[in-house]
Amino acid sequence: MHYLGILILQSQDEKKTILALQKAGIEVESIATIGGLLAQKNSTLLLNLEDHQIDEMMNIIKRECRQRIEYITTPLESAPLPIPISTPVTIGGATVFLLPIETYEEY
Repeated sequence: MHYLGILILQSQDEKKTILALQKAGIEVESIATIGGLLAQKNSTLLLNLEDHQIDEMMNIIKRECRQRIEYITTPLESAPLPIPISTPVTIGGATVFLLPIETYEEY
C-alpha cells in the first residue's frame, strides 16, 4: 500500500532531513511554509511512501528534527504598565501525517 506522508518541520532541519530521506530511497518534495505561533519559516515535505519505508522514515525524522527553545515577548499581567518579559516556548521537532492512498498512478 502507498501512503502520502506530510511532514512539517523547521527550515533549519530541512536540508539534512531531505538528504537522509533521499538516501533511504524515499521520494520527497518540499514546500516553503510559515508557522502559526511565531510566524517563522517552516518546510512542508510531501513523501511518497510504501509500507516498508514508514519505520525508516520515522527513525530519520526522530534523528534529524530537533526541538528548540525560542523566546517570545509577553506582557507582564500584574504590572501597572505593559512591561514585556521573555517567555520560553518549545518549538521544532516535526509533525507527521500519514494518509493511505487507494489509487496511485504515474503518467
